[in-house]
Amino acid sequence: MGAVKKWIALTYVPNLGPRRIAVVYRELGSIDSFFTGNRSLLSQVLNLKTDIIDSMLRAVDLRRGITEAEACRRKGINIVCPQSSGYPRLLLECHDPPPVLYYVGELPRQDMLGVVGLRKATRYGRMATGLLIPPLCQAGLGIVSGLAIGIDAYAHKACLAASGYTLAVLGNGVDIFYPYDNSQLQKEILARGGCLVSEFSPGTRPRPDHFPRRNRIISGLCRGVLVIEAGLKSGAMITVGFALEQGRDVFSVPGNIDSLQSTGTNNLIQLGAKPVLSAKDILEEYNLDLPLQANRQSPALDSEDKAILALIDQQGVSLDELCYQLDLAGGVVLARLSALELKGLIERLPGQKYIRTSSGGATL
Repeated sequence: MGAVKKWIALTYVPNLGPRRIAVVYRELGSIDSFFTGNRSLLSQVLNLKTDIIDSMLRAVDLRRGITEAEACRRKGINIVCPQSSGYPRLLLECHDPPPVLYYVGELPRQDMLGVVGLRKATRYGRMATGLLIPPLCQAGLGIVSGLAIGIDAYAHKACLAASGYTLAVLGNGVDIFYPYDNSQLQKEILARGGCLVSEFSPGTRPRPDHFPRRNRIISGLCRGVLVIEAGLKSGAMITVGFALEQGRDVFSVPGNIDSLQSTGTNNLIQLGAKPVLSAKDILEEYNLDLPLQANRQSPALDSEDKAILALIDQQGVSLDELCYQLDLAGGVVLARLSALELKGLIERLPGQKYIRTSSGGATL
């Protein structure tokens, strides 16, 4: 924990930042020069004038690191830094790894795949997510995404539905629930053995500039990034840029040529990203086998799923009405609805209303 306190302290130094901290650590093998006040050595390594170095050194306050580390300990929030044995190896290879990672849950032990896409996911995007993610998880890949509304959330849910491991990288502190609509999902990730990670200290509220920074961690933790629906200028393309910079594989789900929601993914394929038509297209890149169960027919629905489907018609029904008719808690019904949606049996409409798809009708 001693080293962690020093790394925390450096995150509060103005104009220092992850990249410069990483340069010093790689060149000198430690960050001690910031605490011994070796201005000439730091000036040489960072190629900065000594007056700028002096300004940085005056801002170094180890007490902040000590205070924050103790506060995290009391809250049950874990911390790793590049000197920690548990710091993710792939992330450490990036040129600007986060000086500090705050996390709750279990850090990954298997290879990870980043999944990104539109916040306003279409029915096609939701279907593709539900089709691709389960066999990837069953083959041993973990799923990393950003817990945003849309494809991010569907990727996390599909992974959990397949009993896989998923990690969410946040643009706020790990103790903050954001976005609010995904609060239950955030809790479910932890309850199912997953992990919440952030480079932002506990209590930090989300800000627009946090999310592009967060995206480099999503790609940095992974061997590859899968893009499911993206416009040419969507946030998912920022993650792709980081992935290419970090030497990661880029996979893309093709879409209709007249769909604005697929202009980014189709363009990526034109530029050399590997098109993904099935989970096998990704698994073969990592010498992983498609699990046998992925080739079998989906198991029959249980009695509760059938009861929910029986209440949902083509005109649609609200969540409140389902809870009333089934006499079940909202959280229980929502979890069931999410699973049915990922299977393509129902579709969610605005206002928490659900309708049955043609596949859902054929299942009963």
